Amino acid sequence: MEATAIHDLLKQRFGDDVLDLVDDHEQGAQVAPARVAEIALALRDGDDLDFDSLMCLTGIDWDGYDETGKGKSVAILGYDESGKPETSDRVGEGDLGVAYALYSHRHGHKFCLFARVPRSAPELPSVSGVWPTAAWHEREAFDLVGMRFTGHPDLRRILLDDEWEGHPLRKDYQMPDVWGEVPMNGQPYADAKWGEDDVVVPPAPAPGGDA
Repeated sequence: MEATAIHDLLKQRFGDDVLDLVDDHEQGAQVAPARVAEIALALRDGDDLDFDSLMCLTGIDWDGYDETGKGKSVAILGYDESGKPETSDRVGEGDLGVAYALYSHRHGHKFCLFARVPRSAPELPSVSGVWPTAAWHEREAFDLVGMRFTGHPDLRRILLDDEWEGHPLRKDYQMPDVWGEVPMNGQPYADAKWGEDDVVVPPAPAPGGDA
């Protein structure tokens, strides 16, 4: 089934809680945040939809984009040439949200849901009860972007230490220069070069240095 037809079906059932068709890199629909789990269940259980697979759940920081998703993205701060964290006085203002990439093995069609929430209230219903694999994806979105998922069975960090402060994939996040009394030297990343296969190649050690 085409994305436009899927969007029409959702629109008939959920009315104004299904917003405009998104026709960008991935086709889908932006939906009302509070009804994400209900709409996800309808996409999974509808016989003509049968979205049995959540391929990916991605946390998004729309900082730098306007309400329609257009504009120039704000770059994530990293480390400068000396290996020190880049800093900025700019405070992030864009919405946060999640993109849900779905697939039906039976019908062979794809569709994406997009939910967008204010930066001051980054909360969405968990869809882990619809697709169990979402429990892992939601922990990653929480860890890196700071999205909270109500109803999640075990929402905690999955990549970073429990004591880590902040969420590194937010556009206004500033990397630490010290963590747990250990200096965080970003020099290898600042000096990294792109190789022929687009793989980051860290600088070679100095002659006589450690391998």
